[in-house]
Amino acid sequence: MRPPFRARFALERMFNPQYYRELSKVLASPTAFHRTLLGKLLPSSSREPVNVYLKDGKTIRVREFWAVYLFDEIFVQQCYEAPAILTRGPINTVIDVGANIGFFTMRVKQIWPQAQVVAVEPHPDNFSFLQEHIELNKLENVTALQKGVTEKCGCFDLYLSPRNIAGHSMYKKTDHVIQVETCTLADVMTLLGPQNTCDLLKIDCEGCEYPLLTSLTQEIANRIGCIIFEPEPGLYNVEQLSQKLTSLGYHLSRFSNLVVAARA
Repeated sequence: MRPPFRARFALERMFNPQYYRELSKVLASPTAFHRTLLGKLLPSSSREPVNVYLKDGKTIRVREFWAVYLFDEIFVQQCYEAPAILTRGPINTVIDVGANIGFFTMRVKQIWPQAQVVAVEPHPDNFSFLQEHIELNKLENVTALQKGVTEKCGCFDLYLSPRNIAGHSMYKKTDHVIQVETCTLADVMTLLGPQNTCDLLKIDCEGCEYPLLTSLTQEIANRIGCIIFEPEPGLYNVEQLSQKLTSLGYHLSRFSNLVVAARA
């Protein structure tokens, strides 16, 4: 019988010299990270915040296990740093759809300090912690927007994952649901200033990428240089979505479990 996911996650990292070396490139104290991981391992663990410090002086505030998991994905595994994005040249405008508690936005400001970022997150607690990370780290040129992004403005049911702060979804139904305001991608792009263009659109919204991307017009697509998202084959036809993006002039490639859609 396999151990639970959290236990496997911890075991694969606690006693792995290579992982410790990777942490050393990112964190001021890898040992402090291990202590935090152990302290937040159980679902019943205290949600008292623990600060973990990056090498550049920035602060990650960890309240529970999934914050550790997201840190690992974004800062250590660098899950969004596809060569097709990193080789495009300067990224000056970024929209982070499904910003959660702000780790991708923080990573963007590490890689492209000059970038203007609009970070969009509908869940009230996640949005509060997103704002906290922006303020705590004095991130400049970052706008936080508490909304969901889909094909139309209005309200939508957001189904809450009982344990995973990154698992809330408009499409994966659970017994817990809240109402959130929604807006369109065109609305979000107006926050990027007069040129109204987006060099990088990152989407992590548990299925909502389908209505968001299939509703793209050619006029909007022409102003978005690159898109990275995780497809959800259990929720919609991924091939149909790929064909839509190709028809809009994007070249598609895979990066691990993500899709990168890039314009020439």
